[in-house]
Amino acid sequence: MPTEHEKLNAVQQLGRTYRAMMAAFDAQVGHALPRWRILLTLYEQGQCSQKLLVEQVRIDPASLTRQLKAMEAQGWVSRATDAQDNRLTNVTLTPQGRAVVDEALPRRTAFYRDSLAVLSSEQLQLLNEALGALEQRFREVAQAHRE
Repeated sequence: MPTEHEKLNAVQQLGRTYRAMMAAFDAQVGHALPRWRILLTLYEQGQCSQKLLVEQVRIDPASLTRQLKAMEAQGWVSRATDAQDNRLTNVTLTPQGRAVVDEALPRRTAFYRDSLAVLSSEQLQLLNEALGALEQRFREVAQAHRE
């Protein structure tokens, strides 16, 4: 059974690893991961409502709005009120935004390939299982504290 110290070390390592991954992703791909996830979702799905983007990208609405405003200012996305439901705002990649994603996709592929090359298939499977179990537990803890 792990000690409290070992558990704390594991959670702290998870945070350090996540921050290092975010910095490396930004450096190699040229986009911060939250922004990239929005761009890629729009690239793969076409037009999306901001509400759907919040759910799919798992980002809070205020952060999404800030990201979209910045990307709109760069000419990468356009936003418009939904024709059938004026409560929704739809977001679409512009041709310039599609070109940005097209240009970055090979760097993203190389990032994951190179970064994960230190793990065997078995290690990667175990890591995915461990991270999935942690995510599930964190969600359960958060839900229990909301009730």
